[in-house]
Amino acid sequence: MKLIISFLFTLSILASAPSEKEIKFASNVSPYIKDLILELYLNSKITQEEVVILGENLLAPIDNDFIELSIMDTVLKTKTTKEYKHIDISQGLFNELEKEVLKLNQEMYFSKRIAKKILKDLGELLTNQTLREYNAYIKSTDRNKKASKELSQFMNRISYLQFWIQTLRKPAATRKQTLLDTNLEVFNVVNRNLQVASRTGNQNTKGQYISINDIDLIKARRAVDKLFFDTTPQKDPDYQAPEELPDPVDSW
Repeated sequence: MKLIISFLFTLSILASAPSEKEIKFASNVSPYIKDLILELYLNSKITQEEVVILGENLLAPIDNDFIELSIMDTVLKTKTTKEYKHIDISQGLFNELEKEVLKLNQEMYFSKRIAKKILKDLGELLTNQTLREYNAYIKSTDRNKKASKELSQFMNRISYLQFWIQTLRKPAATRKQTLLDTNLEVFNVVNRNLQVASRTGNQNTKGQYISINDIDLIKARRAVDKLFFDTTPQKDPDYQAPEELPDPVDSW
């Protein structure tokens, strides 16, 4: 019995969750795509194979402007709602979201980066001269009143931020899952954009910007994980617990 326990304990030490050290990025890779990949990989939302495929779609020289534009465009449009809802743009809201951003888990690299940009945009709205007109328009009972060009643009900016503001205000567990699911959508869209660019570009210009370190060792560790899981004893469905336990004896 002691040998079995020792063996299982050793397996639990060898077994490893996805690690940041498993992925290698070139120094000139955009921090946006790096953070997106790391967050999804460390939270088991994408596999090594998907990371490699995206890396293969990166042409040399790497166009970080195109990558970041594609990411931010997808971030803002993925969850844009057509139904406009009033949001109280205030210093109180900014302070609330600022605290929630600090609560994001350490491995939520991409979510933190985007949340900080949302805060920056919210800060700009707070100092925008149109804010006073916006508040007056929202409080007005005359819904037939046409919004000015400046007010329409102001409200359009708010509509892009709606989803992210509402998400950051959710309970921690719900917020994390929502962010991961949304960022996976972002990853898939960006990857498709890179695939299109790769097909139309020169195949000889593909660069080695993203790679997996010690992939054989990683596969071995995953096998250990599976072995550890498979060796966990399963409950006998026919087992019935005794109604009474035997009395203890001194020789036990």
